[in-house]
Amino acid sequence: MRYQINGYTDMYTVIANERKIGGAIEASSIRLRTGEVYGNAVLTRLEMSGAHFCSIGFVTEEGQRLIVHVDDVSMIADARHVNVCELRNDCMRAEKKADRMKRLKRLCELNEGSCTLTFQEEALLLAQDVGLEEAHAQVDLSFLPQAEKSKVVRIA
Repeated sequence: MRYQINGYTDMYTVIANERKIGGAIEASSIRLRTGEVYGNAVLTRLEMSGAHFCSIGFVTEEGQRLIVHVDDVSMIADARHVNVCELRNDCMRAEKKADRMKRLKRLCELNEGSCTLTFQEEALLLAQDVGLEEAHAQVDLSFLPQAEKSKVVRIA
């Protein structure tokens, strides 16, 4: 888990910057005013009208895409920003993994022979988002810096 989401502003920030920061927002449950409860819902949109939030788009575990007015949301429980590989919603995990892998492959193809720091950072972000083992299995990521197994910390 990257971090806990504390409100609509956090949700909007993560969704708006999804490409830069990766991951997705998943709520353990969303309850609507009508009493319907959706478990492991992945939030995909948060629309604003002026300075006010007006609607939320999310995908249920069954793959159903819903758009509801914020006034119709009774409760969003345990919303958190997680890596795509950590999503509990199988439908969205598969969809977002495929999307991220496609982007990673295209990024590596376009930057073949050039290994800039910006390219390395974006490739590492995408690889961590889908899971390093799975990314290494599908794409040659030998250009990424290897993490040190043991770090020595010197004080003073």
